[in-house]
Amino acid sequence: MVTPLLADHSRQAKAADGLDKSAFRIDWTTRQVRCPQGHRSTGWHPVKQHGRDAIVIEFAKADCRACPARTLCTAAVRGNRMLTLRPKEIHERVAAARKEQDTEAWRAKYVLRAGIEGTVNQALDITGIRRARYRGLAKVSLQHAFSATVINIIRFDAHWTDTPARPRVSRLERLAYWLTA
Repeated sequence: MVTPLLADHSRQAKAADGLDKSAFRIDWTTRQVRCPQGHRSTGWHPVKQHGRDAIVIEFAKADCRACPARTLCTAAVRGNRMLTLRPKEIHERVAAARKEQDTEAWRAKYVLRAGIEGTVNQALDITGIRRARYRGLAKVSLQHAFSATVINIIRFDAHWTDTPARPRVSRLERLAYWLTA
């Protein structure tokens, strides 16, 4: 399945020169993490977060306080840098998938999926295809066939009449427009 992974939304990853998780060297066998400044982690704590396995990595406060890259690494005023990692297999797969997302070959594959996503979204918006109106495979299949036919007719009409696709206006935008008008 070709699907994009969410980007790292940490403060460090959003900063242009911030030190995000990818800047740290993880040694899974010794259960140690080395920061870009060369300091070793002091804690490796397997925990459950939101029902999922995670590993919280902790660095020494003394190392973090005196570090010249502190502002790039953490926003904690008195504390130290802490990392939260997924288990090794998941962490490595996510890192590899994010790296692959930056290639042209992956983008070429995703273009195909992005096209069908528009069709699926249109089917959901127009026909409400997510929930079947009938019971039984034959009736549900017929509903899907009718839904596909409706979408094709709408698209043919838009093509023949040169109707441009309207951008979706959110309810918040409509409310803001209504309040200012």
